Amino acid sequence: MTNVSDTGTVLIVDDEPRNLRLLRDNLSGWGFEIAAATNGLRAIQLAKDVAPDLILLDVKMEGIDGFETCRRLKTDPATSDIPVIFMTASTEMSADKVKGLNLGAVDFLLKPFQSEELLARVRVQTKLRQLMKSLAAQVEERVAAEAALQTLTHELERRVAARTAELERALSELTQAQAALRGSNEQLETEVARQTEELRRTNERLTLELTERERAELARAALQEEIIRAQKERLAELSTPLIPITERIMVMPLIGTIDASRAQQALEAALSCVHTNRTDVVIIDVTGVRLIDTAVATTLMGTAAALRLLGATTVITGLRPELAQTLVSLEIDLSTVVTRGTLRSGIDYALRQVR
Repeated sequence: MTNVSDTGTVLIVDDEPRNLRLLRDNLSGWGFEIAAATNGLRAIQLAKDVAPDLILLDVKMEGIDGFETCRRLKTDPATSDIPVIFMTASTEMSADKVKGLNLGAVDFLLKPFQSEELLARVRVQTKLRQLMKSLAAQVEERVAAEAALQTLTHELERRVAARTAELERALSELTQAQAALRGSNEQLETEVARQTEELRRTNERLTLELTERERAELARAALQEEIIRAQKERLAELSTPLIPITERIMVMPLIGTIDASRAQQALEAALSCVHTNRTDVVIIDVTGVRLIDTAVATTLMGTAAALRLLGATTVITGLRPELAQTLVSLEIDLSTVVTRGTLRSGIDYALRQVR
């Protein structure tokens, strides 16, 4: 299970020194590392240098305003994935919010804000940022493990092929020698006897080598099976990760192709987590799932029912239109679960449930 800190690095951007001091005092008191900028250009440079987990960005500033700063951040690959929360005291909150969200912002704070609301929103976004980094690291680890296994398999196959060719050459030479001996005449009996003895010793050596080869093959097969088993166990663990959002909320992101076996693993992992940790809400995110069939959908609904019996609510997020159409065509009853379009909206819903 991934450990995620409740803190991180926050870049504060505001051209009012009083606002900067207020935000710095609040966030540093909660354990966050703080970087600060008084204009958009400085903020863009700091975002590249510091790589913060979150940017709190004022809308109204001298020079380039918050919207233009956000646009430049989101068009730069080095800073595009850093979440941005806009801060505004504008009376046109709705229009600013729509514009900010279209530019890639994740949230809005209305000035003056309450400390508790600021903490909650900042913690959610920094934790999501760290979760995304953790998931990316796990994916890299999985790819590296698969590459290592493939390299090892190719090397073993190469060695076996080389050894097999060597033995085949030796056997071919032995066959040719035996054919030559059969064509010798009686006058060469002494020489034949000598060569026969040499061939006997060669046969003994080949027999020993064949025996050693069999042992090596058995050892290689056992080693390969052990490696494959270990990799399967590791891949199974990575395929159904459980990520804590809070002590009472867990997220299970599912990625790739989900078959009946993997869906059953997800069910067992979710039930074990709820039983062990007394979790209230389990979010099953299927954003990265390519296809859901009847068996998998039935297992997911069974998971939700089992979690309900344990007192936990199931929220399914990331249902794309094509997955939703598949579930409808399969006549799957979704009335017993909560569904949300995105993981973020699912987390917002869960946070409201456990307050």
